[in-house]
Amino acid sequence: MKRRFGTGMAVAAVVLLSGCFHQVVATGLPAGTAKVDRPWTSTWIFGLVEAKPIDVRQLCSSGVAFVESKFTVGNWFGSLITLGIWTPRNVSVTCASGGSASLDPSMRTIPLGSTAMSLADAARLSIESHAVVALTWDPSTPTSEATR
Repeated sequence: MKRRFGTGMAVAAVVLLSGCFHQVVATGLPAGTAKVDRPWTSTWIFGLVEAKPIDVRQLCSSGVAFVESKFTVGNWFGSLITLGIWTPRNVSVTCASGGSASLDPSMRTIPLGSTAMSLADAARLSIESHAVVALTWDPSTPTSEATR
């Protein structure tokens, strides 16, 4: 009887003190229907060494809405067996729906050339017009000179 009680208490302690967690990062974009699930994603040394990046650019062309990371009881046992050397996580990425965020077409923009000059021009224009001014980057424009 005492042995069963002790075993029961040990199992309860393992389950209750296992350190399970669920972390969600929300980007603010509306969620779409596409989802990438990567159960048992490997991290190392109690999670101090990060997992290999999960590339979702092909599937999530409109961006990412949510990233979820879970450490479950099963993950805990995997980590326990390896004494924390291998620490798996369950990772889910939910793609964003529709198009990506874009600038308001009526917004004034200044091409990003020489950074200091572009920032000064944007600040001056914003003060004069009492409106938001966006700096845009055009990869075909040399960064040493601003274009107007």
